[in-house]
Amino acid sequence: MSAVPVQIAGTGSFLPGPPIPNDRVEAILGPLEDAPPKVRTFVDNLGKRMLDRGGVKARHFALDPETGDMTHTFASLAEQAARRALEMAKVKPEQVELLVISCPFSDFITPPTSAVLQERLGIQTCAELEIHSNCTGVGKGVEIAYNAIRCGQYKTALVTYSQLSSLYLRSCYFNQTKMDKVHAALRWILADGAGAVVLTGAQNGQPRHEIIGTFVESVGAGRPAGMTAGGAAHDLVKSSHQIPQMYAQGVHHLWQDFTAVNDNAAPLLLEGILRFVKKLNIDPGSVDHYVVSIPTTNLYEDHIPAFLDKLSISRDRIKFRSGEIGYCGGAATLIHIDEMARSGELKPGQLAIVHAVESSKWMTAGFAVRW
Repeated sequence: MSAVPVQIAGTGSFLPGPPIPNDRVEAILGPLEDAPPKVRTFVDNLGKRMLDRGGVKARHFALDPETGDMTHTFASLAEQAARRALEMAKVKPEQVELLVISCPFSDFITPPTSAVLQERLGIQTCAELEIHSNCTGVGKGVEIAYNAIRCGQYKTALVTYSQLSSLYLRSCYFNQTKMDKVHAALRWILADGAGAVVLTGAQNGQPRHEIIGTFVESVGAGRPAGMTAGGAAHDLVKSSHQIPQMYAQGVHHLWQDFTAVNDNAAPLLLEGILRFVKKLNIDPGSVDHYVVSIPTTNLYEDHIPAFLDKLSISRDRIKFRSGEIGYCGGAATLIHIDEMARSGELKPGQLAIVHAVESSKWMTAGFAVRW
């Protein structure tokens, strides 16, 4: 049986709450009054400088500014993006046969967030999968759905990614006495948002917005993790070290190796893209848009010369796109694709490579679409 062509029938995205300007980030996330003096000094002296250098003018948080309570969960955030994608695709929720959600954490240990999202969308019966991943979750979800439709197992799939960074960045989440400068700096980089795509098999073999390939690759064996957050099974092995001890030591805090990210993230992203286009037998210079995960202008400007050289492209084909919305982690590339599709930036016949690098254990993933 020949493979079924797979197309993007609809895109959707959702950014919670109003845009938060740089001078409101600390107020919205909550003060760090109990953090060590060196951390408070770091925030007071370097916070504005880092925010300005990052190139992000505003971001979104799923937070009530008055109470500090979360306004969304992973499932409810994804629901908003999913409904927008379904509306564009003219697909009813009950027509979805495969539902995939990726997120860095879950709403519950059990049931899975995918089943919660299914219920929120009013889907009585479907296959559902939850992928535990950060920035490469979009590529992983699209690959699963793409292959399932290509082989004829399903006709319609909904792929979503939900990012709730503020959940781990609020002052109330930290054991502030155990904070370091990295924990504080992450509050100036990450943002909240969700994205979604509806994939369908092309009728009569005439696809629009055709997915022409996917790519998932981990290169982290032997490399220290670049982003960590404890609080799961690894930290509960010893009976003497349970949740109270984890909190007391700050094991649950989100942490990133900024030096490793600055040195390795962009080169690994570029290497992954080059392997991907080689796999597809595509001239990298023929690609119209590279939609990639770049959180700050610092990283963009430091590494863009290598991308332009190795891919043989001009700067307008690989843009820094997080300036007005913040860096929404794994959801970023889907949010960007939705914006490009709705604004008309993506034009019929153009080729886009959507690709992300994940520092947690060093992996890249993405997909290629002929619009």
